[in-house]
Amino acid sequence: MAYGSRGTVLDTTKHMDKQRMIFEIDRHTVTEGDVVEVKWDCTGSEQTTLTLDNGFRATDIPVEPIGTKRFRLNRSKGRTRLTIAVTIAGKTHRKTVAVRVKKIPTVKAETIDHRGRRVGAVGMWWKRVVTKWQDIRAKIRLAMQSMPERKQMALKMLTLIGVALILSAIWPRLYGAVLMVVIVYLMVVLLRR
Repeated sequence: MAYGSRGTVLDTTKHMDKQRMIFEIDRHTVTEGDVVEVKWDCTGSEQTTLTLDNGFRATDIPVEPIGTKRFRLNRSKGRTRLTIAVTIAGKTHRKTVAVRVKKIPTVKAETIDHRGRRVGAVGMWWKRVVTKWQDIRAKIRLAMQSMPERKQMALKMLTLIGVALILSAIWPRLYGAVLMVVIVYLMVVLLRR
């Protein structure tokens, strides 16, 4: 507090608070993943809190009245706000700065086959399907080899009957043909032994 010329008390706290609140960032525009350095000087503060709000959530960090901090801005809704809140003489004062956070540009890569030709989206999809099918077949083959012979036979029969039922639900006329395939398979198995 200060005294005027006639002994009146002048309230200078608001004016002094604005002078005391120095709050700066080194950059106002960054790309996701970049680091921003924040500096503040709030001399005389009773309590100082730094708030980081990326649009998804706000985080409050108690800090010293004078200091610096570095933040990596990874996730943001386009703008991250940094706010310093200072309590002096029971009053809270805030200062906010905003950082524009740009998305990382996406890079579109092209896939080239063993002959050096560009592979399109359908070709890539088909390659993934074939690779997945080969993985499934290898796992089934490994599981079958570890089973006793009777269980292998039962599993093959269940698979054939399951396929027959599914196909008959889709195409009812196909039911007889699928059953004939099952009978032929069983005959081959019986005659082979």
